[in-house]
Amino acid sequence: MDDRRAGTEDRHRRSTRDAYDRLAPVWSETTDAGPFNGFLERPALRSLVPRPLAGKTVLDAGCGSGAQCEWLAAQGAHPVGVDLSPAMVEEARLRCRGAGRFVVGDLADPLPVALSSLDGITCSLVLHYLEDWGATLRSFATALVPGGWVALSLDHPFGPPLPGQRGGYFDTTLVSDTWVKGGVEVTQQFWRRPLSSAIDAFADAGFVVERVAEPQPSAEAMALHPAALAPVVGVPWFIVYLLRRAP
Repeated sequence: MDDRRAGTEDRHRRSTRDAYDRLAPVWSETTDAGPFNGFLERPALRSLVPRPLAGKTVLDAGCGSGAQCEWLAAQGAHPVGVDLSPAMVEEARLRCRGAGRFVVGDLADPLPVALSSLDGITCSLVLHYLEDWGATLRSFATALVPGGWVALSLDHPFGPPLPGQRGGYFDTTLVSDTWVKGGVEVTQQFWRRPLSSAIDAFADAGFVVERVAEPQPSAEAMALHPAALAPVVGVPWFIVYLLRRAP
């Protein structure tokens, strides 16, 4: 990697981390019952997580403020949370009240766990912050026991383009989106890529796609958030994969 590209990636990581540090105090209250995270993406991801979870060690890669780790612990799992944002990791630790282990870490680096020590990995709307998935997915594979699984979600590659998005469907493109949550406004940048690029990355790391979910709003979600979710009906918004580590 040349110095210019390395510098660009470092700035991108710092920007991502700093934005989530700012969002950490309001993240749980604005996303847990929010239309997109709370009622669209998270239920779909959890529906693909293999059961039973009791006694299993599961890492949440990009754990945010701990919603997934809290859910895993409630299912009897032993959660491990990793996130780039120190403020988010602290929120997750407090939320889970001593259940699980939490570490500040960059998913571009090897996971801070022993080889073949994990039964599963969840990864909710995180991989798109990385341009190159190769090292991350290989680290996932080596951290899993044989037959271990990854449940991960992404923006749907067939979803509507964001304002200002350049390039066509087959381009891997850096896009940006501005959010306001609990009075905190941030602009985040992340990568969009075609479906074939994602599938190739999974296969190159030794994973097989076992299931795919393309969530649509439930009746309950529509009753609670009709205005926010109306544009999602009939539209691909998120995609969730269940991957298995190949023998």
